[in-house]
Amino acid sequence: MRVLLVHPPQRLDRAQRELENLMPPLNLLYLAGALKKAGHEVKVLDLYASPRPPEEELEAMTAFKPELAGFATYPGSFDETCRLVKALRTASPGVFITLGGLYASYLPEIALSQCPADAAVLGEGEVTIVHLAAAVADKSPLAKVSGLCYRRHNSTFRSAPRAPVANIDAIPWPAYDLIDFDAYRLPPTRAVTRGRVSSVLSARGCNFNCSFCSHHYGLFCHIRSRKPEDVVEEMRHVSRMYGVKEFRFEDCAFTAVPERAKKICALLKERLPGIAWNCDARADTASDELFAAMAGAGCSRVFLGVETGSQKMLGELGANKGIRLDQVRNAVALAKKYGMRVNCSFVLGLPGETRETAQESLDFALELDPDYAMFAVLMPVVGSSIFEQAVKQGKINPATYRGGHYLAAYAGAKDVVSMCDLPAGELVKLMHWFNKKFYSRPGYLLRRLFAVRSLAELKSLADGAMHIFPI
Repeated sequence: MRVLLVHPPQRLDRAQRELENLMPPLNLLYLAGALKKAGHEVKVLDLYASPRPPEEELEAMTAFKPELAGFATYPGSFDETCRLVKALRTASPGVFITLGGLYASYLPEIALSQCPADAAVLGEGEVTIVHLAAAVADKSPLAKVSGLCYRRHNSTFRSAPRAPVANIDAIPWPAYDLIDFDAYRLPPTRAVTRGRVSSVLSARGCNFNCSFCSHHYGLFCHIRSRKPEDVVEEMRHVSRMYGVKEFRFEDCAFTAVPERAKKICALLKERLPGIAWNCDARADTASDELFAAMAGAGCSRVFLGVETGSQKMLGELGANKGIRLDQVRNAVALAKKYGMRVNCSFVLGLPGETRETAQESLDFALELDPDYAMFAVLMPVVGSSIFEQAVKQGKINPATYRGGHYLAAYAGAKDVVSMCDLPAGELVKLMHWFNKKFYSRPGYLLRRLFAVRSLAELKSLADGAMHIFPI
């Protein structure tokens, strides 16, 4: 069977696009790997990394003559997904179309009511998509395919739920051979090489309960880890076959299980010396031994979700982050000690936010003095506990909500849903003001300019400044 997998476009302006990580769509590549192993012919069409005019989108989809088509769904680009599905449905009415990903997993009935697809895969899709392909080929009942929401007689039904894969080492590697690595990049402000880049996933799920995040909630809960040897062997394969020089670990928190992270670092140092990589880390897992191992294995940059400079706001009524400010100070200091660049992110507008707690975030960022700090306004993510709160409070209509992209507030307050007593417009003004205060310090500007390694990085800094200092 010919199976088409589509990553939808996201309509961003040029400066926003320059700030984005354009990385291989691991979600679709994992599905492709499972489908190929089952004997299917697969095409991955990444319209996010390689956007094109609508007529060329349709030509790229129909030329493959798919029998089954799967579309990734995200709140911010769901309208684009619907547009593509409608175009394919009109041009090729016999194609079975399924949705998958975050939006369709949490709101499948709403997704199918707005988009003329036949089904939605709920949660992890590697097993479900293979069973669905077999059912479509055999014309067998969709009710027998677990992990599915499907359309029948103008109504939607759910099959039995499918548990997440317990042994994720059994899942085939992503089908990297189906993409053009030249389409992907890290922004020059985040990359340390000028070579090809790729994503890698060493674990799935999250054991923590941050209120603004969907990774721990419902379908994607608890950490399941791959064997360190298999992770490093995959990275060696991608590096040798496709010339990749730099990786980004897409784990929710690479350091969540420190002993396992140290094992991966030891193997990278032994088997893939000279490779560069970056990851997200939790401040409460930072230790001298772990960060020394990471730096020694090629980790060039650590991303820390600080979220707020208020210890009160880190608690259950705010971020529910489960970390302390002194742990953040320690993590930043250790990263600097071992020569890793540090990016710290802050969220404005968590429940309970006030002007005073917001000011604490700016003060804390200035105290930490990381290489980069990003202040963004809270955008309730579908599947997060804050999203559920917003729906219950009548602040969000899940049928029409398209928020969640972290750069959305930079375009103004129209898409911002305030979950605190501060109005959306004020939160956006605070965001711009805090970014200006952090990045306009003379000492910081000189340090960043002297650290620029290329014209591309200088251009990326200029594009970032367009958001920080809007004209």
